[in-house]
Amino acid sequence: MPRLPVLILGLLIASATLADDPPPVQLGALFRGIAIPAQGRPDIEPFGMWRQRIDLDDVNEYAKRANASEFILFDGEAAQVSYTLRYGLGGGWENSLFVPLLVQGGGILDPIIQDWHRFWHLPNGGRNSAVSNSLSYQYSRSGRTILDVSQSNTSLGDVQLSSGYQITDHLAARAMLKLPTGNANLLSGDDALGGALWLDGGLPLENAYHRLTLYASIGCSFNGTGDILAAQQKRFLPFGSVGIGLKFTDRWDARLQIYVDAPAYKGSQLAPLQHIGVPLTLTSSYKFTPRTTLSIGIQEKLVFLASPDFGVHLGVALRR
Repeated sequence: MPRLPVLILGLLIASATLADDPPPVQLGALFRGIAIPAQGRPDIEPFGMWRQRIDLDDVNEYAKRANASEFILFDGEAAQVSYTLRYGLGGGWENSLFVPLLVQGGGILDPIIQDWHRFWHLPNGGRNSAVSNSLSYQYSRSGRTILDVSQSNTSLGDVQLSSGYQITDHLAARAMLKLPTGNANLLSGDDALGGALWLDGGLPLENAYHRLTLYASIGCSFNGTGDILAAQQKRFLPFGSVGIGLKFTDRWDARLQIYVDAPAYKGSQLAPLQHIGVPLTLTSSYKFTPRTTLSIGIQEKLVFLASPDFGVHLGVALRR
């Protein structure tokens, strides 16, 4: 399936509906099989209430590094259309479902990213000398090719089943099971079960700064042995996030969120596998009706060569 029609379809769907939760952060191709959940949701849906979301996220990454024994190249772009359903069970409990569809190919965002980095005087990491609109994920070690993916593809990603419990006001404990529905050969999953446990907490500032909300998450990811760099993949991975929300009006707000995750792989001296990931997302949402919201946003990496270079987000949510 061509990526541009999928992007257009996602835009049309999103323009008809809304998203007031933090968007799903994108952590790059080698992280799609790691059980990293959406974060920053400190409140459970009330009994009998449900919230549906459709998110369109397009992220682009490029990194190329080598040393005496290793060579790595990440060059590609992925459009992800995801569906999320949250339902309140009562008694402080909530269940949710997350289903991603990935379309991977070359970089239609390549020239935009180069201009963006040039404008803000950010490092391009060598992408200005790379071939545009190409997809190539390669990793070799001691002369042996361990990863080589160069074909555009469309694939279901790893489905996530989650449950949450409201411990107290604006503090929820959550658990997630990641199913191996993606395909390691296409970098849409790692063909292994995974899971995560985490806490989502929020702090509404109800006095002088009543339009501000602070929130944070912390947890740990547990992953079975997958088929992507299996000998180097870590089984346990701590993660977290912090964010701030600002309410401009009763209908319009914005939030800035910073995610942090430990390196998912070990035994490498190359920065793309060695560095922690620190993507930053900035989103703004507008509530068209009490039940419908539209959100737009961008994502940028804060650690060189660790997270996807740049991403755009468009989301829709419907609450009943």
